[in-house]
Amino acid sequence: MPQSIKGVVLVADGEAVIRDMLLFYLKRSGYQVIQAEDGQDALIEMTRVRPDLILADLPLPEISGDQLCKMVKGSSETREIYFILMIPTDGGTSIDVTIDALSVGADDTISKPLRSQEMLARVESAFRIIEMQKEIKQQNRELTIYREKVQGEMELASRLQMSLLPDIGTIGPYQYTHRYQPVGGIGGDIYSITPLPYGGAALLVADVSGHGVTAALISAIVKTSFEYHIRARGGPLAWAQSMNRDLKRNTMDEQFATALLAKLDPEAGTLTYVCAGHVPPICISQCVTDSPSKGPEPAAPIALGGASPPLGMDEGMSFAEHTIDFAPGDRLVLYTDGLVESESKSGNSLGSEELLQYCFTLPTDLEDAASQLFLRAREYIDPSEFADDVTLVVVDYIK
Repeated sequence: MPQSIKGVVLVADGEAVIRDMLLFYLKRSGYQVIQAEDGQDALIEMTRVRPDLILADLPLPEISGDQLCKMVKGSSETREIYFILMIPTDGGTSIDVTIDALSVGADDTISKPLRSQEMLARVESAFRIIEMQKEIKQQNRELTIYREKVQGEMELASRLQMSLLPDIGTIGPYQYTHRYQPVGGIGGDIYSITPLPYGGAALLVADVSGHGVTAALISAIVKTSFEYHIRARGGPLAWAQSMNRDLKRNTMDEQFATALLAKLDPEAGTLTYVCAGHVPPICISQCVTDSPSKGPEPAAPIALGGASPPLGMDEGMSFAEHTIDFAPGDRLVLYTDGLVESESKSGNSLGSEELLQYCFTLPTDLEDAASQLFLRAREYIDPSEFADDVTLVVVDYIK
């Protein structure tokens, strides 16, 4: 049975006796051998058969061994060929010559006169390195394919997640807009504003623990649960209790979500909400002056209190529901903690109190107000980036 070829070796040496000796030992060891008597001949042979390894004499005719090495290592098509320079020593070893050989790109050197055992050991060692390099290249190719596949799936997941967010628009007398920026293209924030079948609108802003695909999947569960439970008559307290059970039963123990659940009732002129472990929303109300000619003036923005535990911690968790007046001209600002807890280079974070101060000077236009809040929070931490998913929702009662 013929011996399998270990690899292809190009031998370049001006002495025929050296070429024949190398041919004998290398071929007997299982290598395919190509011979070249000078540097120019070596380049010609390389166009016919691509060698895995070149074994070249330093004082090679036409083109010297070190020049040949420079040419091979200087080309993107051939630079990966393993190159061993044979250095004549005349009984002694020149460290400077060896250093020069390595500096032009040689992977190894071997002294002449050659010793067959040493030469074969160097070649065997070279081919072990060659095989490792091939394995690394193959792994890199596979990793690149995998990374591109994952990137494509992440982009698809990001588009799907964005499709879950409501379009900017109006529900009855309520106008709303949002700013959304996930970390890494996909995140655990979610928001929904939905008309209620029995009048008014239901509003959700939620932040799932963690980041990435898992958090995004759970955020979809939160949104689905919310939109299912608001169909029945009830309010944020009933929604929170039902969503808490859903989340606890369908996720792992360490997973939970903070959420702001709100019901906007235009007939009653109220906002009823449950703040389940979430950062407090901000309400900006209009107050009526004693002079009708002046019209209503904005009151000081207030952060709504009444915190309850997050959703998904325990099935028997209790939640507190609160109701405030919400009249025409009023504005509601909701957000996730990524907006106020991301840190600047100095280690400072904006904080909810500072965000509340920003709300004193918001433009009247809804889109301008949302853009100003988002940009001011971004400028506060500049040049740092948001370290967590960010969602900002602004709702105006425009009737």
